[in-house]
This record gives sequence, C-alpha cells and structure tokens, in this order.
Amino acid sequence: MERKQDERVTHRVPQRAFLFLVLAIGIALLVSCGNGEEQSDEVSSETLSRTPIASSNEALAPSLPWLPCHTHISVERETANPTVPTPEVINIQMLERPYRIVPNDIVLEQNRPYRLVVETGDEWHSLRVYELFDEDLDLNIPPNGRAEVLVLPKRPGVIVISDARYIVETPFYSTITIVPEGMTASSWQPSCGRLSISSPPAGASVSTTFALEGSVEKPSDTDLKIARIDAWIDGAQIGSTTRVHSSPRDLQSEFVLSIQDAPAGAHTLLLLAYFQNNSLAATATIPLDFLPNTPHRSLLPGYLGTIDLPAESDLLSLPVTVQGWVVIPGSDKGTGVGSVEIWNGPRETGKFLTEATYGAYRPDIAQALDHPPFTSSGFFAHVSDLPGGQVDLHVYVRDGQSGDYVSPRFRQPALTRRIAMAEGKVIDAAWPVALAAAPDGRIFFAELLTGNIRILENGLLLPNPFATLEDVSNYWESGLTGLALHPDFAQQPYVFAMYVVDNPDTGLPLMQRVVRYRDENNIGQEYSVVIDNLPATTTNRHNGGRIEFGPDGKLYISIGDIDVPDLAQDPTHYAGSILRFNPDGSIPADNPIPGSAVYAIGFRNVFGVAFQPETGSLYASENGPGGFDEINKVDAGKNYGWPDYMGVTRDEGIIDPIAVFGTWPQPAYAPTGVGFAPARKDLLLFCAYREVGLHALQLGGPAYVTVESEMVLSKNCMLDVTYSSDGWLYYSTISAIYRARLEDLLRLQGNETQ
Repeated sequence: MERKQDERVTHRVPQRAFLFLVLAIGIALLVSCGNGEEQSDEVSSETLSRTPIASSNEALAPSLPWLPCHTHISVERETANPTVPTPEVINIQMLERPYRIVPNDIVLEQNRPYRLVVETGDEWHSLRVYELFDEDLDLNIPPNGRAEVLVLPKRPGVIVISDARYIVETPFYSTITIVPEGMTASSWQPSCGRLSISSPPAGASVSTTFALEGSVEKPSDTDLKIARIDAWIDGAQIGSTTRVHSSPRDLQSEFVLSIQDAPAGAHTLLLLAYFQNNSLAATATIPLDFLPNTPHRSLLPGYLGTIDLPAESDLLSLPVTVQGWVVIPGSDKGTGVGSVEIWNGPRETGKFLTEATYGAYRPDIAQALDHPPFTSSGFFAHVSDLPGGQVDLHVYVRDGQSGDYVSPRFRQPALTRRIAMAEGKVIDAAWPVALAAAPDGRIFFAELLTGNIRILENGLLLPNPFATLEDVSNYWESGLTGLALHPDFAQQPYVFAMYVVDNPDTGLPLMQRVVRYRDENNIGQEYSVVIDNLPATTTNRHNGGRIEFGPDGKLYISIGDIDVPDLAQDPTHYAGSILRFNPDGSIPADNPIPGSAVYAIGFRNVFGVAFQPETGSLYASENGPGGFDEINKVDAGKNYGWPDYMGVTRDEGIIDPIAVFGTWPQPAYAPTGVGFAPARKDLLLFCAYREVGLHALQLGGPAYVTVESEMVLSKNCMLDVTYSSDGWLYYSTISAIYRARLEDLLRLQGNETQ
C-alpha cells in the first residue's frame, strides 16, 4: 500500500478547556437489559423488532429495535423551530457481552447540542467518549444506573465510545447499542453486507445433517468483524457458528455452518450474519430439499478421501486452511463419517490440532462414487498451531456409528500432506508483552500480568522462570511492560526490566520502576533497583513502559502521559516523554536538558522503541486517542506535539510523524512493539494491537523518514517483535510467541530480500 507524504492527515486540537456543559449526571435505578420478547422469523424493514436474534435477545431490552444492518446516523433534528438549539437525544445502552469492539459510530454536527443518556446493565461501567470535545468525557456508572450529559461539539466528528473493564484477566470493549430517541426505521440508512452461499447450490437435495459453506462481504464503512452466522427454518434455529474466518483488514469473511437435523422436505433456509456487537450485518435465503436419513448398510473397514488444500509446493503462513473430502462407501446416511481430525504428525507421536468442520456439500464426489445426491463429504479447518519449517499434516476419520478410527483404503495409516511453513508458533504464553534477544540466540520475554521473565532457548521454553517480580500492578494497562539486555551482554550479562509497582493499600499503581538482574545459568541473580519513582497512572491508562538500549550505550525509556495529557508538554515532568539514562540509572551529562532525563516530549503513549541499525536513529510507535496512531523518528530535545497536535502539522517547533494511522474513516492500528532486521535496514517492523499483524514500513531517503510502502507480513503480531542472532524474527500475540524467517515472509508478499 502506497503511503505518500502529501496524503497524510493534518489535525490540530484546539486549546484544551471545558467547552461542553454538563447539565446533570444522575444515577437512578433502571429496568435491566433482561429478557426480550420472543421473536419471529420474518425479516422486514417495517417490522425490525420481529427479526429472530437467537440467544442474543436475552441481553437486549424488549423495546430496542433490531436494525437491518450496520448503520451510520446522519439525520435531521426533529424540532418545530429549527433555529432553536433543541438537543438531539442519543441513548446508549450498556450490555454485558464481552466483545473487543468499538461500537457503531455517530456522526455529530458542529455546534449542535446532543444529550447523551447512558443506561447500564448489571455491572459498573467506566465510559469514556474520545476525541470530539476539548476534554475526554468520563462517566463512572454503577449497576442499573443512569447518567445524562449535555454536550456541544466544537467541531464535526464521530463519537468513539469505549467501555473499558477488566474481566477474567482480559480487557475488552463491551457491547454498546446506540439508538437516537424518537427515530423510526426509515430514519436509518442501512449499509448492508452481502451474504452468499458457495455450496450447496440453491435447490440441491441434501441430507438433513450437513455443512453449508459461504462468505459475508461486509460494508467498507465499518471495522466491525463478522462474529457469527445463524440458520433458521420455520421460525426455529437449527444451526449457528462463531467459527468465521477473516483477517482484521478483510472485507470478506468465510464460514462453514453445520446444520443439524433439518426437517425433511423442501424448505427455505434463512441465514443471518451478525457483527461483534450483535447488530445484523447481512441476510440471505436459500431453498433446499432435505432428504431423510436412512440407516447404515454394511460398512467397509476403510474410507476414501484426499486433502485438497494446502498444496505441497506452497510456502504458507498461519493460519493454514486444510480442506478435502472423505467418504465411507456403503453408507446411505450422509457418508457414514462421524468426525474428521487434523494432527501434526501421526496420532501415536504427533500433536492433535483441531476437529475439522465436516459435511460440506461435494456433488463432484457424489457423482464420482455413484452416491445419492445428498452425499456431503467435504471437511474444512483453520489451523494456527503449527511450527515453522516442514510439517506433516495427518487427517484421521472416525466412523459415524461406532466412533472408531478407520483407515483410508489404499493409503495407510491416514491421509497426509507435507507442507512448508514460513512462520510457526513457538509456544503458548500469557501476554508476552516484551521480547529481548541475547547474542547467543536465547529470547528473554516478559509476561505482562504474572511478573515472570522467561527464556526461550533453541525454540523451547525453559521450565523455570528467569525471575519473578512479586509487586507488579496488573491494573488495566499496568504490569511488567519493558525488557532490555545490557548492550555488552556477553561480558556484562544484565537483564533490565521495567514494571508498574502495585500500591497494596489502594490496589492502584504506585509508580514505575526499572530493575536489573545478572544472568547466571538462566536464573536472575543480584536483583537491584536502577531507577525508581517514575510516573505511573492513577486511573487506568498510558503508562508507556518500554525500555531499550541505544547504540550509544544509554538506556531509553518511554513514559505515557499517565492520563494527564497536559503533562506531555511540561519539560520538567517525565510523563509524556522519552527518557535517557546511563545504565546505572544516572543522568547523562549530554542530555538535552542539563540534569534531566528528558530526551524528547509530546507523546501520548509510546509502546514501542527501536534503533535503526545503520543510522542509529530512534523510532517509536505512539497510540493516539482512538485514531491518529503514529510512527515517529525521535531526535534529542524535540517536541512531538501531544496533546495540542495530532498527525502532520507542519507547524514550527513540532516534529511530524513519518506515518499516521487511524485518521477517520480508516481503522486505528494501536501500534506496539517496533523492530529492525539487519538484512533489511529499510524495513521498520511493528506490531498492532487493533489492526492485528506484523506490519512493515519500507523507509526511503538518506534519513529513512519517507514511507515508500506498507506490507502486512503476518497476521500474528500484537505486542512485540525482535530479531534474533540465529536469523529468526520472533513476535508475539496476547497468547503466543511466533517466529519466522524475514526472507520467507517477504517471499510470501512477493518482495524478496534486497
């Protein structure tokens, strides 16, 4: 994707002041979002409340209408006198479903009053409205509570609403349904997706138990994902799947939906696709003739089948789509197959990966085997747990009646396919937020929530932690956030870690601290505090917490604005800055401000720092407020604008980013870890928490500040990336660590190593 200099977005935030009027923030008991009334199966723009919504209706208020599709709101204010600034009321209902989403957006007009009415369900909600006003709007609402706030936007824009809570050690955005008060169905302009069925064809005769394949092409004006597909016949739900495969950037999502015990006879199958927030994304109908199942005839001791994908000659990345067909000859009930299993290696010595979705309609196989027309013999699976290099996939089949494993006829002991993986999963890990590569090939990594520092050696996890920090605060964006190795690690084997210290009296963060261990046979010894009393948030956001040694031997540290944005413009305060220390924690004499560790100011929340191996320049990723995410080249003594500036400003005294993401309506990235690889010094690699993937910016010019192009090298990077001396790139998600050869990832993109 081309990213030219003149296409970047310029945005200046006005001086921050309280320019919106808070009329009332009331808290009162409210009828809970409980059981909805029973719905019928009719789909009509005039009777939206009758759309069948399956299990999700238990979480919706009975009076809440179901919209035909994802929508943006842009309607005229209903008032008798247009000159009178009558507020338009927007109800925001807080449901209790744990989805990581940003809710539907509302486009607001400038200088027009709006009343936000927030009603909660059975939990506390910490609600924040971003970007639109001169100050972020914060509401803390108790269970079954209500709050009303009158707001007056000072510029046109889009409300971005976040409900940030912490459930089962996993942060998420809860579902938020937005309905303007007094509006009718005709007031909503639907932006519908398209649901299509690839097999079986319309009118086909199929077994009453089979699998249906299709795809949903979602609207381009939303970054919500397709979360599930439901199937209905005669007002009854007969199938549902949440196994919908799509990358964060894909507009098209593929699915395989198992239909169980459909009623025999000719019927029209109704399909409903839903977004993550339970709003309806697309619908489709398909007529099918369901033939009743008949008992098994004599079963033969084997089956026929093949693996269609993946091909042996392909170089693959994760996840891998495995699909093919199997059938037990002699059966009249479907194919006689009960289940299909995918293994890495033989069952006796290998690893079980997943049970495939089985029963996709394959008329070609039915015809070739002279089977009845309802033969359904295809299987389909997405596999994410594979190592890099050569992998032997094995497919095993269980008999549908006995449950026994059966062997394929003419092939023993299973269907197999040897494939080549450009990347692979190394281990499952709990929030491996920071990675650091030692000269001997070992990878040290920090677990955000546990306080553990652990080691990978030759791709294997050592059984004992290198060290465990006991007083780590895991309050929202806190934890063990940073890790770095001494620049002369071979002679001075010191491991540096940065973490948020817990206040045992309040449960809130107390401060941030940098500590040091000496590596002795993979165990941390000689614990010492290097830097203490660094700023930490007292709310729940913006600690920063990344550390990295530069080619000058100094330790660079990122500190977020600790949720007090104005501090980022105060050079006497460490918040909102990148700091520079000596390895012993003292302040270098050549820092931009004598006696101060401040190296550069004007940052909101930097969560990735790395040095370009040729120039030694520092690059940092910065998270914006629901957008305006940045990649910055950081120079000593410079100001990077936050909170007064976002994106490209071209104002004197403010350093512009080299790349900006999330300028509406494009999606925000939430960039995290940053890294370089010696083989391609022109590629800046970074992970993204929201636009999940290992991204690469190809930099040009002698100073490497011009972005020539952008690539996504992998779909498996959310937290950090580092290059190891053994030639592997290691990168992490919230649940695993992966590795790949950079040249293999580039070959998949058609961009060979230069």
